[in-house]
Amino acid sequence: MEIITEIDDSQYNLKEAQMRKKRSIELLNAHNVPYIQHLPTIQTASEVRIRTAEEIARRAVTCLLVLQVAGDAAGAPGNFKKSKKFFGEKLAEFGLEGYLTHKEQKIFKGKCNNQDFVSMTWKYEAYWVLLWALGIVEQLDYPSEACDCEFAIHVVADCDNMEQFMEKVKLRDISEILDEADLIFRYDWACTDARIHEEEPPAGLDPDVVYERHCGLNWLIDADKEDDWDNVSTNI
Repeated sequence: MEIITEIDDSQYNLKEAQMRKKRSIELLNAHNVPYIQHLPTIQTASEVRIRTAEEIARRAVTCLLVLQVAGDAAGAPGNFKKSKKFFGEKLAEFGLEGYLTHKEQKIFKGKCNNQDFVSMTWKYEAYWVLLWALGIVEQLDYPSEACDCEFAIHVVADCDNMEQFMEKVKLRDISEILDEADLIFRYDWACTDARIHEEEPPAGLDPDVVYERHCGLNWLIDADKEDDWDNVSTNI
């Protein structure tokens, strides 16, 4: 008689999550970053949303163009109209007019204050994560300092349209993305714990870089199931 053994996928998922957590903790130890053992595991490959290269690329390029408008508005308010016109035309050239989020629309319309413009510029770090997921950035370095904004700009500026940008893309495997998502979850806990106790960020971590990377990675896997770039949860 043939015996059929049912495989319990939940056991595989649990093992995958635990091994990922173990690897993250090894990296935390290597950098002397504090952690708590009972911080939970994150979702596994079979549980998360796997975005297409095209979806991530559209979000990345849209984000970068909005960042340029926000940066110009924050640094030289008198240039806002010129910047809005130029980068609005770029949106059209890349076929991305319909991909602006609510906050990004407000940036383009100028319906926000200077702090909103400044806050938006921190999205470079989330955008950097998208470039990494697309295989354009080689690796995500230890989050102790800001990304290479000049490189981040030229990645798009050197292209005339979306088709040219897509030629640079080689989407990473979901397992790599989850590895980074698990690790940043634990970095963010360390930064948050330090802030709560009114202490300096541990091990040279930059809390703003960590937070925005966390947002970018959680959007990539749609961790909160909200699919909302403007309001990504970092509690999971």
